[in-house]
Amino acid sequence: MNRHVWQIISAMTENNVQIAPGKGAWAFYDHRCPVCRATVGRWRRVFEARGIEFAALQSPWVRERLGLASGELPDEMKLLTPDGRILGGPIAIAWMCRKVLWLWLLGVLMVIPGLDVVTRWTYQWVARNRYCLGDVCTLPPISEDRRRHLAATTFLETP
Repeated sequence: MNRHVWQIISAMTENNVQIAPGKGAWAFYDHRCPVCRATVGRWRRVFEARGIEFAALQSPWVRERLGLASGELPDEMKLLTPDGRILGGPIAIAWMCRKVLWLWLLGVLMVIPGLDVVTRWTYQWVARNRYCLGDVCTLPPISEDRRRHLAATTFLETP
């Protein structure tokens, strides 16, 4: 969509507060993820002071805005920028970091060619394991046979 359309469209949050695009950014996170909730809790004030609000990916208006089907959840967090772009994962985090003076350099380093590969790999690993980090695992336990199989195949697949 172009910018002119965004000047007309607005979204509603669960608190029935009208949000007009172009005013600030929205960071969308997995509300069921304990790591995501803790991270948002720790960083919310820093980013909200710079015009970045947070909303759960499970929120109806977020699902509609991102075009998600019922029960569908992206593999990464999403960011809706004031100009209407949707960024994801480490690119979104780098964009957010560049809005904070003392995190600006980190935001730049995250997207430098070469370092961006490390950033993406690290982000994807955390995102894949987000339900089992921080001494909390919401996934069913893996059987001992399956655990041995995964260890063997992981070793064999390592370049």
